[in-house]
Amino acid sequence: MIEIQRGKEMSEPILCISNAAIGFEYSNPLLDSVNLEVHPGEIIGITGRSGIGKTSLLRTIAGLIPPLTGKIEVSRSVGEIGYIPQRLGLITHQTVGYNVMMGALPRATFWQSLFSLPSQEYRDQARKAIESVGLSEKVLEPISLLSGGQQRRVAIARSMVQQPTILLADECLGELDAETAKGIISLITNLVKEQGTTAIIVDHNLVRASTFCDRVLQIQGTILEEVEI
Repeated sequence: MIEIQRGKEMSEPILCISNAAIGFEYSNPLLDSVNLEVHPGEIIGITGRSGIGKTSLLRTIAGLIPPLTGKIEVSRSVGEIGYIPQRLGLITHQTVGYNVMMGALPRATFWQSLFSLPSQEYRDQARKAIESVGLSEKVLEPISLLSGGQQRRVAIARSMVQQPTILLADECLGELDAETAKGIISLITNLVKEQGTTAIIVDHNLVRASTFCDRVLQIQGTILEEVEI
């Protein structure tokens, strides 16, 4: 069994995983005996080969998959958990502006959510988020016409409007050239600094993850272990 936690004194953890098995079959878990504490404001990288359980771990933290055993406890101080899936979850036939404003709907009233009509406050937040990711000139453009890097920026802007306490991002740097990936990393680190967000990011590139993450965890077999960086 492993236990991963930050070495120096910090505030109370925002997320605790206790002796958890992750996967879909009790007899064959993808990850076993995971113990992890995540603290406010941390950027955590998760690496490992394809198909080893990185996405399943993220989806379990997001509450989309129950753990096979053990507990996943989220602090009461947590408001929203933002999740950027590997395929980004954008509505490709809709515009940049529409997709970003959808991030505000979880905080909107019932009627605003029902008719997809965010308030002026949320519209202003969406506009500022789009500006911050450098896509103001694309606000009325359909997602389908954007490059991969631009689509990732839209997904991050949507998360900024959502104002998540914890942001989970699955391979948001995948298939990007080095310069574009650098820009996406900058956006994520700024989100952490400006909104106090905690980020858990899946990245297949261990070296890259070590350049911007506070801690990097690697999956080896069924074990999640911390990597020295």
